[in-house]
Amino acid sequence: MNKLQERLYHAPSIDLPYCPFCGKPATNRHHIVPRSQGGGDGATVTVCGMGNASGCHKKLHEHRLHMRYTGQWEYIETEKPT
Repeated sequence: MNKLQERLYHAPSIDLPYCPFCGKPATNRHHIVPRSQGGGDGATVTVCGMGNASGCHKKLHEHRLHMRYTGQWEYIETEKPT
């Protein structure tokens, strides 16, 4: 886990009945720091999509939706993976 991921790991989770990115009903929980990189018990966000295959959950896994925490959560969506 790098220093950026460590800050994200300790940030508060986003637990809403709707996706904070698009407003659709939240159907999944996304680990902000990937479990494979030590984020299993860290911050999560509720998002729309079926598993990792659709919706905003898919965009997060495709690296087209990015989050950061600066005392509040901020995000940016890109057309291509970055």
